[in-house]
Amino acid sequence: MLLLFIFYIGTVFAIEIETTGEALIINNDKSSAKAMALSRAKWTAVETVSPAKVKIDTIINNAEIADEAVKTELSATIKSYNIVEEYVKDNKYIIKIKADVIPEKVENLIDVISSDTSICVMIAGSMPENNKLLFDNAFNMAVIKQLEEKGFNVNLVDYSLITSNNFNAAFNNTTYKSIDNLIKNEMCRNILLGILSIIDMGNNAGYGTVSFKMVSGELNWKLIEKENNKIKILNSGFFSGRSQGATLNNAAVNIYKSMANNTAVKLVSQVSEKVLGDNYKSIRIVLTGANTLIDDLADLKNDLKNIPFVLQVKEQDDSSLIVDYPDKSYYLAVFLEKDNKYKVTKLSYNELIIRK
Repeated sequence: MLLLFIFYIGTVFAIEIETTGEALIINNDKSSAKAMALSRAKWTAVETVSPAKVKIDTIINNAEIADEAVKTELSATIKSYNIVEEYVKDNKYIIKIKADVIPEKVENLIDVISSDTSICVMIAGSMPENNKLLFDNAFNMAVIKQLEEKGFNVNLVDYSLITSNNFNAAFNNTTYKSIDNLIKNEMCRNILLGILSIIDMGNNAGYGTVSFKMVSGELNWKLIEKENNKIKILNSGFFSGRSQGATLNNAAVNIYKSMANNTAVKLVSQVSEKVLGDNYKSIRIVLTGANTLIDDLADLKNDLKNIPFVLQVKEQDDSSLIVDYPDKSYYLAVFLEKDNKYKVTKLSYNELIIRK
């Protein structure tokens, strides 16, 4: 429940807001839970008057750390607060506060925090027999969409200004100058570069010749941080996939779609973990062997929500879910197999394939 009252502190316009924060008590540590609950209550107050209507929990993954990181801006935004009520319920510490929030300071505070989440995305692909860089592809668009859902401030790049020479120089010899030449004046704290190569596999399926064309997609990527005239490679990696089509171009289009569906979530999860923290790790769960897939997927979604530390569950398509889970996928698998309702048939860092 939120209560708002408008008044003036001296000559400064302020809003009195009543908000509540809560935190799980872990290992009977009530003092830590209280500190976290108080921090969350304060950030909820800030969120209430944010001109951007930003969800604070999509920007920060630890309210107490955020308090310390931006304490000057936060104290200028929340002029004062009082604890109205505090109690423990269902192993959660709950605090209700009244906070005096200065609206004109909120936008500056949000800018300070969200600057760390700015990102430019440049994942270049190409079509077979054509060396022209292709940024407007399904995979690149899927990555951008999922980063935005995670709370990143994605700065759209004018891909028409990027030359093959500049892009290849930045990817192969990552220096401050090569990155600066690539992104020009774009305000990007983080840069995600990728090259998605399409390999023509002909008609050889491994078990004989087939009538359709087969291709493999090989993605090499780098996550780069750019700050104070310096750059740092935060993470890098490789993903691959295969697809097919009636023609070579059809197969190439299909590999972009396939990797947008299967690989994008893995890439975004690794980027989110590195920039935002472990709470933003995502695991894709694919359900196979279901007789009534829609009902079984809904049942799986409810089962996942009851597993400890599962933060969010979203449907990706008719047979898969995306789960925000801060721990190892192995522990999630153990919970799913606990009552013999599901069987995990394949386990990797960012994906579980299960059947009923």
